[in-house]
Amino acid sequence: MRSDWPIALTAGLAVALTLGGCGSDPAARRQVFAFTLPADPPVSAPRTNVVALGRVTISSLFQSRAFTYRTAEDKYVQDPYAGFLTAPERALAESIRAGLRQGGAMGRIIEPGSGLTPSMTVEAAVTELYGDFRDLAAPAAAMEIHFIIYEVELGEPGRIVLDKVCSRRAPLARRTPEALVSGWDADLGGILNEINSEYTRAHPDDRR
Repeated sequence: MRSDWPIALTAGLAVALTLGGCGSDPAARRQVFAFTLPADPPVSAPRTNVVALGRVTISSLFQSRAFTYRTAEDKYVQDPYAGFLTAPERALAESIRAGLRQGGAMGRIIEPGSGLTPSMTVEAAVTELYGDFRDLAAPAAAMEIHFIIYEVELGEPGRIVLDKVCSRRAPLARRTPEALVSGWDADLGGILNEINSEYTRAHPDDRR
């Protein structure tokens, strides 16, 4: 992959479409990536909340498994040769769940399909997820997530305990898909640290 791939993306997309009609197989050269899960062991949660990660949604602008690059204020392009291994909302859900469990700020984080009844639910709406190449001298990985955390009573949504938008823009050392994924990993780690810290500050005596 050439180091100047963001500059050449528009032409690359046209070339890929042309070759695709002539028997070429662009998918054979496609690279796929996944978010890195936290390596540290989970913190032993002092709180007794049972917490479920509910909906993880992604803005329609960034739902594609192909990586999205922002090359101008109102211009986005997608990379036919680099993308997510699974649907990005599924990939992010796994990493968010792992990060919340590792932080230990909210309580015990349960897996999908658990037989436990949650006392609290976390919803996450991803509003930004792209490589920012508007300034080629300062490329960045952009991520923004809106969290809503609410109590669950008798299976129904209850009081909202935290409503927070967290955003990060990790600088990239290189203009490559590998560097972009590393930047998103850094973004997500910072965002999860922030939401864990915000919850702890807002509910220092939470022992539900």
